[in-house]
Amino acid sequence: MRTANMIAILALAVPTAVKAQEPEAATPPPAAEAEPAPAEPAPAPVPAPAPAIASPAPAPVEPAPPVPAEPAPPSDAPVIAYEALVDTYYLYNFTGDPSTQGPALRQYDTNANSFTLNYAKLGLQADFEKVAARVDVGYGLVGAGFFVQQAFGTAKFSDVVSLDAGKFVTHAGGEVIETNKNWLYSRSLLFFGIPLYHTGLRLNLTLGSGLTAMLSVVNGWNNDPDDNEGKTFGANVTYAADGVTAAATTYIGKEGEASDYRMLFDGVFAIDLSEQLSLAANVDFLKEGDGHWFGASVMAKASLTEELTLALRGEFLKDKNIYLPAEESVYEGTGMIGYTWGGHYEIRAEVRADLSSGEVFMKGATPRKNQVTGLLGFLAYL
Repeated sequence: MRTANMIAILALAVPTAVKAQEPEAATPPPAAEAEPAPAEPAPAPVPAPAPAIASPAPAPVEPAPPVPAEPAPPSDAPVIAYEALVDTYYLYNFTGDPSTQGPALRQYDTNANSFTLNYAKLGLQADFEKVAARVDVGYGLVGAGFFVQQAFGTAKFSDVVSLDAGKFVTHAGGEVIETNKNWLYSRSLLFFGIPLYHTGLRLNLTLGSGLTAMLSVVNGWNNDPDDNEGKTFGANVTYAADGVTAAATTYIGKEGEASDYRMLFDGVFAIDLSEQLSLAANVDFLKEGDGHWFGASVMAKASLTEELTLALRGEFLKDKNIYLPAEESVYEGTGMIGYTWGGHYEIRAEVRADLSSGEVFMKGATPRKNQVTGLLGFLAYL
């Protein structure tokens, strides 16, 4: 018991003694006041950069308004083509008496010592995919006033076959009504003896390789309406390619009240020998009852410069009771020089002499065997 009490007393006493022997923690001395460090001089202020002068902003570019797209033409819109011609001449008959006496055996250049409006023409053509229409009208000595040269409609059945109905110019001859499309101003003797136009039906065949053909049934020669119950039948074959043109044409039918058939056979040949030189020939034979005539002409055209053109023609015609009262032979020679201005205006100066085996020309009331004329032609065309 006493032992246990001793242990308890020692257990309490030992920690107290240990605690008494631990040294007290030293209180740190007060910190000495530190001398302030000398202040560093403040850096010199950096001057602010001068403000940049801004360029004025460009005015905003307004976008161009969009161009409206053109509407595509409807599939049946026509292709329009047009042409125009104003043809005026002055002719002097050196062998006429008085000087106002016009020359004989001529077509259109028949007024002497006078300025003459030969032809003022407008032509319009509209082509649809399967249909076309053509109208040519004019005024002047051609047609003796207002003149409907052509007016016809076309049905295109295919690329090969088409049909014209109405009034159209003839296929015969190496010259046409429009002066600007001929090599010389005056027309040949042969042109005086062939038809100008027909009214009826015309079947056209495009055979390819430059070859075309035509078949027609018409009233006749230059008559609308017809002057009899009979009809005239026509045919043509034409080759045109590589600077060569060759054509054969015929018209056969009754004209007027005559009981005999009028038969015309016409041949044309033309060739471009170069860009500067071309040659052409025309041959005609006509028969009606006991009368007939035969004629041939040759022509040459040379481009001397871009503006100057020289053209020559010589021809022969033998007539028996068609246009002349007896069997006669007529010869003709023509020379012409043409000057073109601006591609659409032309002045043609021409001298022509007609000679005959008989006295078929006139000086006043006196028959004679020759006539000589001079002519100035003025053409504007589109």
